[in-house]
Amino acid sequence: MAKDFFHRDIELFIDHRFDWGRYLHLRGVEANVADEVETYKTVLRTTGEVCEDIEAGALDHWHEEVRLENGRVVVPPHIAAGYEKLRGAGLLCLTLGSEYGGYGLPVLVNCAYLEMVARADPSLMTIIGLQAGVAQDIERYGSEELRQRYLPRFVSGELQGCMDLTEPQAGSDLGGIVTRATEEHGRFFLDGEKIFITNGGADVHLVLARDGASFDQSRGTTNGLNLMLCPVTLPDGRRNGVRVARVERKMGIHGSPTCVIELEHAEAFLLGTRGQGFRAMLDLMNNARLGVGAQAIGVAEAAYRAAREYAAQRVQFGTPIVQQPLVKSMLTLMAINLQAARALLYRTCALIDMTEAIRRYLHSERSARDPGRIALQEELEHNTQLIRFFTPLCKYYATEISNHVTRQGIQVHGGVGYMAESPAGHYHSDSIITTIYEGTSEIQAGFALKEMGKGALFTTLERTRTDLQSLSDAQDDLVRLVCDGINKLTGTVGALMGDPQYALLNAKRVCEMVIDVVVSAELLFQAEGGNGKRELAASFIHRHMPAVEVNARRIESGDATRIKRYDRILGL
Repeated sequence: MAKDFFHRDIELFIDHRFDWGRYLHLRGVEANVADEVETYKTVLRTTGEVCEDIEAGALDHWHEEVRLENGRVVVPPHIAAGYEKLRGAGLLCLTLGSEYGGYGLPVLVNCAYLEMVARADPSLMTIIGLQAGVAQDIERYGSEELRQRYLPRFVSGELQGCMDLTEPQAGSDLGGIVTRATEEHGRFFLDGEKIFITNGGADVHLVLARDGASFDQSRGTTNGLNLMLCPVTLPDGRRNGVRVARVERKMGIHGSPTCVIELEHAEAFLLGTRGQGFRAMLDLMNNARLGVGAQAIGVAEAAYRAAREYAAQRVQFGTPIVQQPLVKSMLTLMAINLQAARALLYRTCALIDMTEAIRRYLHSERSARDPGRIALQEELEHNTQLIRFFTPLCKYYATEISNHVTRQGIQVHGGVGYMAESPAGHYHSDSIITTIYEGTSEIQAGFALKEMGKGALFTTLERTRTDLQSLSDAQDDLVRLVCDGINKLTGTVGALMGDPQYALLNAKRVCEMVIDVVVSAELLFQAEGGNGKRELAASFIHRHMPAVEVNARRIESGDATRIKRYDRILGL
């Protein structure tokens, strides 16, 4: 199969599934819409060309590990070479504003960019993804002095970044953080240990630390946390108290440094409001979750293409195995699931872009006399609710799909796929971490359930049903199936909301039901434009709407007494 990193499915979404005219108008961009979109696509084509080169240099070096030499983190040569290729092409920190040297590209375009880099080298993607994420948080919460000092150097590739959250006693529960931020004569200093820090050898650390002034009172909660910018080298050139104590060895993404960090009275600079660091860090965490979703899809795309190519070449019993019905079915399901996960992620990124454009417009003088201002404000509030809901769903779905697709990729390759040198096995090893870091799949399901309890579920289903009414009559049979699925999902709410424990027990199940109906609608809209997508949409709907019905029955017929059975089985 052709490499085409910037492939048809990405381009079709950009061409047909986003209102670029409205977006650019709200942003106040005075440009020809077609020309602006073509600029975005040119960036992605260039990225695709660079990624093809990166992939060629990375495939045979998957086993090479990060090293710690004299306190310095050293990445494998192919990682350093790949980074330099992106840097040389000016393809770093694409979403940063032009005043700091960035392109100010939309989240949707950046998501496609991250997917392509992940497909070429998932380890490299973690480095450039964090670099951009850290820079975005500095752009949003840092003083102008900090922005000017650091952001141009992020864009140029002189600096890289990481976020230091996890501690031995504080994983998903960040209320357990005990790294201390002490103020001394107007300056802040950090003391503590952080573990599992991705790209921990970076030049700039964003550290979540507990404010010393309220340490005892806030301990055990996410209140009283500060988001701190902690550079390895201080502005005056002195070495700061940041030390990489260890580099971890992992099942996959070997070229991505994962480190233990020790902070010994390291000087740092406050980002945002003192004591409100958790809220500021949520921006970076949510962006990272979308980035991990893109990473997962990129890995799955690589695994699918490798399996598809192998199946076409591998001859058994006189024919290529791609012609065997079970293999053909397996590959088809891989393709459908992959496109479904991308549909949800890209839809969410497009929603984020439009919502940010509305927010900027409402804060500008241009909106002062707009008679539609109230409607825009309502749209902003609805969209914000949906984004909080969709973000964990994207992370959950894309990463679980990636695990499934990469595992099936091994199966298609047979014994060859199980060999240590096989890229099929490497893809699966790389994909596993995506369901774990930035919050496990179980954590994401819990987050989504929390947003459902705030009304996001009904907002989502109401909007989906309304959107479906705009589809052409040719889609009526499929629309009816999806609307039936929406009705069944709505009917389960009563069984969930009365018992929090039972709701948590079914968090994954109800998330999958929501994903099934939302993705079905999105695939129908993609099919509306032709492009051979109707078969894919129909296959997804016919497979997943019965699953919605089965899940609805299970939820409605059960109760939380199952947990007692689990206790007995586990001897608890």
